Parts: sequence; C-alpha cells; structure tokens
Amino acid sequence: MANTVKAEKDKKPQKYIILPRNESTYEEKFAIANGRRLPFETPVVLRPNDVEAIEQQKEPFQTTDTMTVYEAMEKYSVTQEKAAEIVKAQQVHPEMAGSSIKWRSKYLLQAV
Repeated sequence: MANTVKAEKDKKPQKYIILPRNESTYEEKFAIANGRRLPFETPVVLRPNDVEAIEQQKEPFQTTDTMTVYEAMEKYSVTQEKAAEIVKAQQVHPEMAGSSIKWRSKYLLQAV
C-alpha cells in the first residue's frame, strides 16, 4: 500500500536555491527547466517536474583511475610487495593509471 501522505507532500511546489557546480556553469547566469529561466542563488518555487528536469541535467568530467595496494592485489592476484610496486609506478607515471569520463549533476539544489 502506498504512503498517500508522502505522495501528496512530494507533489507540492517547494522553494529551492539553485547553485552551479563550477565556474563555467556560473557564467550561464541561470538554469533552464521546462522552458523557465531560473536564476542562481535566489530562492525560487519549483514544481516536482522542474526539480526532476534540473536533476537530469548532467555534465561530464574526467577522472584518473588510481588504485590502492589492496585493489591491485585483488585485481592482478599478486603479493602485497608487487602490488605496491604497481601502485607506485602508476603514481610516478599517471598515464599508466588510465582515465575515464563520469557524469555528475550540473546544478546543486538546496531546499529552503
């Protein structure tokens, strides 16, 4: 059985402050959700579908995949000494570590 009290509460518009995650996003001066221009750092009333639209906006960022000695031991099935050498080599030569692209939210929402 669904919790009807919570379901009705979630459908009400609430006040939020929208914060950009980085400087390049801050230069845009506002977020866009369902055709609405929403200013940064100003309390605005958002409907649930606006909140969902803002949370779905993502931006890519590149990460380097560094591992710990224990992760190297498990991945390569080697002794602790050999795993320590592998991790040290990755720290000296970062290109050995590899990198990947991950996605994170473009904006941070704070309920007021």
